[in-house]
Amino acid sequence: MEKAKLMQLEIEEKRKLPKKVKDNISTVIFQNLLAAVIIMSYLCAINIIYYKLNNIMFEEYMKYFALGIIVITIIDFEISYRKKSLKFCLIGIELLACGILSLYIPYIYLHTSKTLRDIVMILPVCLTIYYAIKSLMIFKQKQFKYQNNLSDVKEIVKETEKTSYLDEDSKKIYREKTREEEKIRQEIEKEQKIRKIKKQLQKKKQLKVEKR
Repeated sequence: MEKAKLMQLEIEEKRKLPKKVKDNISTVIFQNLLAAVIIMSYLCAINIIYYKLNNIMFEEYMKYFALGIIVITIIDFEISYRKKSLKFCLIGIELLACGILSLYIPYIYLHTSKTLRDIVMILPVCLTIYYAIKSLMIFKQKQFKYQNNLSDVKEIVKETEKTSYLDEDSKKIYREKTREEEKIRQEIEKEQKIRKIKKQLQKKKQLKVEKR
């Protein structure tokens, strides 16, 4: 009983995220923020190049940019496949979306309305909000997973405590049965002794009668 209570108190104390779990969360968030920085820097660079270069040069540069982002995407997917990592897979999907957008940016910037071009240009701001929300969700998910695992352990402790009570009851029943059996055995032995004494007395009487 006391051990179970101590284990429960220890589990409650461990509900606070330990350094190892915090480091793991920080690593995952850092990887996502690194991807965010790459994508946002890429989109900002596109905007700068658009204003600095003429249309022909801009289209030429965009081909190389799109090729570069596709190469990075392929590397990311390869890492995701080898490590069987969902987080790298999601980052790869984001990079792939960015690469596909790169193919259409020359057309959007040069052959569409100013409104659509302005919408694409403010994408880095939207991505900042997106990655901030994503980082918060990663933290909450990891925290929930850690605390949920502790809850599972707590349930096991409760089950163990119940089992210990059952074992205790079983031991009590076993002791009572043992005592009863011992008591019956003693009574049987006592009765056997009495019979033996009676038989001996009867034999003595018979011997006396025969001598007469």
